[in-house]
Amino acid sequence: MNRSLVRPLLTCGLLVAWLAGAGCGSDEPDDDGPDTEDSGTPDSGSGTPDSGSGTPDSGSGTPDSGSGTPDSGSGTPDSGSGTPDSGSGTLSPFAQDMLAGHNATRAAAQPTPSPALDPLTWDTAAENVAKAYAAKCKFEHNPDRGSYGENLTAATPNSMSTRNVVEGWSSEVKDYNYANNTCTSGKMCGHYTQVVWRNTKRVGCATQVCTTNSPWGSQFPTWQLWVCNYAPPGNYSGQRPY
Repeated sequence: MNRSLVRPLLTCGLLVAWLAGAGCGSDEPDDDGPDTEDSGTPDSGSGTPDSGSGTPDSGSGTPDSGSGTPDSGSGTPDSGSGTPDSGSGTLSPFAQDMLAGHNATRAAAQPTPSPALDPLTWDTAAENVAKAYAAKCKFEHNPDRGSYGENLTAATPNSMSTRNVVEGWSSEVKDYNYANNTCTSGKMCGHYTQVVWRNTKRVGCATQVCTTNSPWGSQFPTWQLWVCNYAPPGNYSGQRPY
C-alpha cells in the first residue's frame, strides 16, 4: 500500500474509563472535503473535537484527567476473568489484524514496561458490543457499552487498513510524556494509553461503512467507522498505563 495516499481523518478515545455521556465528533472539515493525499496516520487531535452531543474529550493535560473516580454506572467493573477467544485459527482476518496491531504496540511500548505487557486476546462479547454500536453509525462514544473502554476512528471508506487504524492510535506515543503522565498541550494520547494499559487483557472491534450521521455532514455522506472495546478498561484518573 502506498501510505502517502492514505489519510484517515478523525479519532475518538476515552480519557477516563466509563466517562458517562462523553461525546466525540469531528474537527471542522475543510471546505474541499476529506483530504486523502497526506500521511498514513489518523489526525491525532490537532483541534478539539466537538460533536455537540456531550462533553468532548480534549486530549489535553493528563490522558485520564477530568473526572476523579471513574463511575461506570453499571456496577462492578470487569475483572478481566472473562473467557477470551484466543484461538487465532478461529478468528477472522480483521480480528487477527486488530490483535496483531495492538500487540505490536504493546510489545514496543516506551519506556519499556517491566515486566513486559501481556498480549491482548480477542473478546467476542466486546466484539458484539462494538458491532452493534458501529451499526448505528455514530461518531461519539457508546453510552451503553457497560464496563468497556473504547477507541473510535472515522475516515473515508477504504482509505486505511485495519493495521493503519491501530497504528494511528499508537502514533500518539509521540505526544505522551510517561514521566509526567501528560499529553502534549493540544494533542490527544488517550487512544495510545488505552492500547498499552497493563490491566487491559482483551479487545473486540468492528467496522462499518456508513451513509448516515457523517462527521462531515451531507457534503460527504459516506464514511467508515471503527470501534474497539477493551476489557478491563484503562485510562483511570491519576494512573499511568503501566
